[in-house]
Order: sequence, then C-alpha cells, then structure tokens
Amino acid sequence: MPESVEPREEEFADGPEEELEDDFDGDLEEEFEEDLEEDSDDDLEEDLEDELTPGEQAGTAEAWDEAEEADDPVADLLYEVVTRMGFQDVEIEWEEREDHVRYFVEGAELGALIGRHGSTLEALQYLVGVINSRRGLVEHKIIVDIEGYRERREARLRRLAQRTANEALREGQEIALEPMSAGDRRVIHLALSTNASVTTFSEGDDPDRCVIVAPRRDRR
Repeated sequence: MPESVEPREEEFADGPEEELEDDFDGDLEEEFEEDLEEDSDDDLEEDLEDELTPGEQAGTAEAWDEAEEADDPVADLLYEVVTRMGFQDVEIEWEEREDHVRYFVEGAELGALIGRHGSTLEALQYLVGVINSRRGLVEHKIIVDIEGYRERREARLRRLAQRTANEALREGQEIALEPMSAGDRRVIHLALSTNASVTTFSEGDDPDRCVIVAPRRDRR
C-alpha cells in the first residue's frame, strides 16, 4: 500500500476541491443557459441599468464596452455570467498557453467568486465549459482564473510534486498524494513529466482518485 504524504499547510493550504457536481447546482446552470439564450446584449444592458445606481451603471457600461472590444466569445460569456452573479467593475483578459487559453478575471472584492478552497471558481469554470460545449464557441481548452488564485495554487502543487518526488527517490518507494480533482492531478503529472527519475500515475475512483509518485524502476 503506497505511503501517503500530507502536504505542508503553508504550501498547500487549500486542499482538493470536492466534486463539481456537488458544488454546482444544476438548476443554476440551467437558469444561466436559458437567460443567456433568451437575452440579447442590448436586453442585458437594459436589465442591468434598471437594477444599478447611476454610478454603478457607469462602471458597468465601461466594463461591458471592454468585454465587447475584446472580441472573444469566452471573454464575453464570462463577463455575462460574472455580472449576473452580482460582481461589477470586472476586467477579463486572456493568455494563450501551450495547451489551453487562460482567462483572468480581475476586479474588486472577488473573493466570494473564488469560494472556499476555490469551489466557486471551479463551478464557474464548469459552467463556462458546459456552455462552450453546447454552443461551440471555441475549440481550445478553457481555464478560468480569479485574481491569480489558480496560478498561486498551481505553484503550490508544483512545489508539492517536487518535494514528493524527492521523498519517493530518497525512500525508494511509491508515495500516494491525497485525493485531488482532475485539474490538480494534471498539474502534478505535468510538473514531474520531465523528471526522468520518477513516474506518476493515478489510482482510485473519484472523488478519492489520487496521484502516485514512484521511482521509475518501481512502475508496474
């Protein structure tokens, strides 16, 4: 039975996210889907203006213009969803990575949009992915980040991966990490993919599926 390594609290304080299906209410997804399909951009702007103060309207209009100028369907979709959730004065930028496009949502007081252990962020990404799949907006993989939370989390996971690899080599045996979401497991696999001394693989069934780090000679 592989030994389990508990990550240090200061380096990996967030813990694995729970199943998105448990964190995300399907009724909310359906409601967003119906609203987004029925409302035009003009209708949505009018609805927002009716609900906001003049000062809030000015900020919303500016953010809306920025989203439209971006000319990216996923950025537009993210803007619609985030503002419908009650967050205003947000900016959305994106960056092309090797195997995905990462969308960064920035703004004031977005902590609630991240949620405990990133659960709301994961639900938001799940929602955007479902809508993209149904509408066929883009073909590339979509990763959503809020105020750099995901970047920081991935950095902690990469440190965890390297520390675990060193321990597996030092002790000469497999090390099992705690159960993680598919996205977090992927970060671990990629972090150690160029390490010729160890190999990684996943075992178990969700939500208890975990990554095993093993000296390469021990790979079954």
